[in-house]
Amino acid sequence: MSLREPYQDEPEPQQAAHLDALQQELAHLRAYNAELCRENQLLLEKLNAALDGTGICLWQGMVQSGELTVFNLQNFQRGDMAPHFESWRAKLHPEDKQFALDCYFGHLDGVYPFYEAEYRTVAPDGQITWLWDRGRVIERDAQGQPVRVMGAHIDITQRKEYERRLALQADSDALTGLHNRQAFSRLVQARLKNAVPGALLFIDLDDFKVINDRLGHACGDRVLLQVAEWLQRMVPEGAICGRYGGDEFVVFIDNNVTLSLAGRLAEQLLMRSAVYDPAEGCDLHVGMSIGIALWQQPPAFVQALEAADRAMYQAKQQGKLGYQWINL
Repeated sequence: MSLREPYQDEPEPQQAAHLDALQQELAHLRAYNAELCRENQLLLEKLNAALDGTGICLWQGMVQSGELTVFNLQNFQRGDMAPHFESWRAKLHPEDKQFALDCYFGHLDGVYPFYEAEYRTVAPDGQITWLWDRGRVIERDAQGQPVRVMGAHIDITQRKEYERRLALQADSDALTGLHNRQAFSRLVQARLKNAVPGALLFIDLDDFKVINDRLGHACGDRVLLQVAEWLQRMVPEGAICGRYGGDEFVVFIDNNVTLSLAGRLAEQLLMRSAVYDPAEGCDLHVGMSIGIALWQQPPAFVQALEAADRAMYQAKQQGKLGYQWINL
């Protein structure tokens, strides 16, 4: 049947009028469609302008098909975006995968009012990207099952790196890079309950004030840095080193510790310090007094620290440049 058949019984002028009306309506619909396309393009431009520089990407997920669509790429490349739910799942970092999936499916199942998660993705080249992701179901079928999810994610890799640096700075001695007093105490207390047997060394530099007074604080800082370097190179694997005060250092060891092992470490430190000159042509040397607390059953942290401190003062009373130990 041709398009003209419905009008076969009509006079030619009426047929022409109908065709003209249809063409006008078609032209109107085309114009209206073009206007909608222009408005849609304008809205997309406004959206991109509003989100530009924020790093926020808007996405849509079709639950049944698994199709994923990202509406604005921000600083991502098109190939970076997973086009399907399974592709996204495959990119999740192994340590974060279960958490992210539990958050997502928990929302789809009605456990959570929305989906929200921070997780890492792994690119084919191994590059790690941290994302903050949030979304919610915006369409359900007649049976109440989720059909469409919309949300947004943002690249928070730089923020995570900044947080890591802040945490590192908060836990590190500004000069030596060793653990500071607070971090050392926290780390040792967390490990102490399993430290059987274990040891804590308390190291005090002898007459360090003389070095600062005669050679200056810059030279004193170089001495502290040298001691920190010795510790980092000489302590057993897994040991925790810290700068506990101005010229005080501490070492915690919980890996097959014996008096022989702890004493050997103390002797090595004493030998290094005995031949170290803080400044060329200077008659001053760096001395150490070292106290060692040893135990078979884990003591309280304060008890171990006080015992090592007492042993260190015993070493000073014995003439400095040596070490003493206390068994707990």
